[in-house]
Amino acid sequence: MLKQPDYSTFAKFYDYFELEGTSETAELNAFLTEIFNRSSVKTVIDFACGTGAQSIGLAKNGFKVTAADLDKSMLKIASKKAKTEKLKINFLQGNMKNAKYGIFDAAICIFNAIGHLTRLDCSKFFKNANKSLREGGIFVFDILNFTALKTDVFNLYKHINEEAEIDGWLVKRIRDCSLNRRLRQVSVKSYTSWNDTIHFDTLIEDWQMQIYDKAELIKMLDFAGFSNFEFYDQNGAPFKENQSGTIMVVCYK
Repeated sequence: MLKQPDYSTFAKFYDYFELEGTSETAELNAFLTEIFNRSSVKTVIDFACGTGAQSIGLAKNGFKVTAADLDKSMLKIASKKAKTEKLKINFLQGNMKNAKYGIFDAAICIFNAIGHLTRLDCSKFFKNANKSLREGGIFVFDILNFTALKTDVFNLYKHINEEAEIDGWLVKRIRDCSLNRRLRQVSVKSYTSWNDTIHFDTLIEDWQMQIYDKAELIKMLDFAGFSNFEFYDQNGAPFKENQSGTIMVVCYK
């Protein structure tokens, strides 16, 4: 089992630290839109929507989106943002490895979400994603690239120390990461504090993320029934196996 982060508590700060205060990731969503338009995609299932970074952007670009997540607090924020934007997105709570939402033209799972799964559960999820797609459907996901993280690239992830003023709260986050090469896992220790000069609270976390290299992903995806693999770095940039901190995979049923 992998220890999990507390997204329920961190949800109210997630956009500010992970999305730089925005409601979506425009560059990534533009890349996804380009990929999907090539294959006449109309419907999309987002298996780990979080606060809606991709779901909202794709809905804005005309796709019919179903957005799911395991965490209620993240879903609540995503739903509120969609209502503000007057977007029709079907939000559902469920576990990506076995939840059935229907059949779609495309499926996504972004921001290292598969890293919260064990290898066995990730294999189950890949099979579930395949079953959720029509023939010729597209599956896109990303994960940290073990091959690159074995080099000095990992220095970019080792330590984070940042703060922001959010809704009247001064929020500070310190995060330290280490790489377990034998298990191919990133271990994360983080300390988040927030106060409004009267109230003070903290969130102390210790969790792991499973990561993969290109060869292992191909083997798992092939077993799950996918083919025609394309590899990219973040936001669709060219993938460099020994330099790209992230692997973004586009594959087809």
